[in-house]
Amino acid sequence: MAASSSMAAEARGYAKVAKELEDSGELERARTLYLKAAKLYNEASKTTTDDTDRNIQRDLAEHLLERAQSIKRTQVQYSGAVKDNKTVGDESSLSNEDLFLKQVPEVGFADIGGLENVKEEIRKSIIYPFTHKELYKMYGQKAGEGILLYGPPGCGKTMMAKAAAKECSADFISVKTSSIVSKWVGASEKNIKQVFDTARSSGRAIIFFDEIDSIAVRRSEGEEYAKRVVNELLAQMDGVDTSHDDLLVLAATNEPWSIDPALRRPGRFSKLVFIPEPDMEARIAIFSMQLKKRPIADDVDVKELARITRSYSGADISAICKEAADIPLGEALRGGEPRKIKMQDFLQAIKQRKTSILSWYISAKDQIMRTGETDAFENILRREVDAGE
Repeated sequence: MAASSSMAAEARGYAKVAKELEDSGELERARTLYLKAAKLYNEASKTTTDDTDRNIQRDLAEHLLERAQSIKRTQVQYSGAVKDNKTVGDESSLSNEDLFLKQVPEVGFADIGGLENVKEEIRKSIIYPFTHKELYKMYGQKAGEGILLYGPPGCGKTMMAKAAAKECSADFISVKTSSIVSKWVGASEKNIKQVFDTARSSGRAIIFFDEIDSIAVRRSEGEEYAKRVVNELLAQMDGVDTSHDDLLVLAATNEPWSIDPALRRPGRFSKLVFIPEPDMEARIAIFSMQLKKRPIADDVDVKELARITRSYSGADISAICKEAADIPLGEALRGGEPRKIKMQDFLQAIKQRKTSILSWYISAKDQIMRTGETDAFENILRREVDAGE
């Protein structure tokens, strides 16, 4: 814990100086310090035992990486690095720190309540190919084809991906898809190749593309640069030799029907795994985790809260817990006596917040019908979602 606090304090110092340098126009020095701060926050998140601190430190690391990336884009924009539609030098390239965070996740399947069918599907698709590679080879099965996790937002796709990496003791390379795309000719493709090259040199690793729909749109609907990005992804995934490479490719999206169909063919993202909204057991686990470090009154019934939040996402439940805590906090700030969070506070928060995923299902069904992929996503078309009680 002390080591984590020390690293976080050092990171804050670097970030403060970086901001001052950025404001004064010393962009390269600012970018270097932003990257140092991001690395320290990332390391601090690995050593802390406090869940809240860990999440905050990871968010800060992501934010500072985005600042460094933004500075790099600004420098490239004014460097005159492109002439006659050809890249000159490496001015348009991004560093590994800009492209992704590499870590060994701490969250495993034991930390995720419910969704047992989904976990077993992920074990068969992701974990067993790593842990039972010889068996896959014996039966002529190609281990490690790409896996696409999809479903409504806020339902734990990223957490499931991290848990899978922990279960098979692999490095988790979380790619910033917003960092991949560059307006410079050839730079986006180079960034994708860089991710795969780094992963291959890392030993056992899982590459995770979050919100992959932002870089893998249907080529028939995308701009020219988007088509080149998809082509490079196809080439890199076709080049993954799972008999030698300890490498798996995972991706997550809220809009799988938007992804180029060629990426969803056998040998690429050939396995689609639906991550639905949390079931009863999962909702109980989410509420329990959220309430663990908050003062809770004896009348709070976690099972009842889970029952009346059917069809709510994990993100919705986290927001409900925060809003319920805001009620007694506000009273105390106005001079009232501090008190514990009561059941009525939660009921009030739930009354004011309906499920956020209902609109996603409505939109998803419309888009599935438009693309004509009704067979591929029949599970979504048949799913009934409550608007919340």
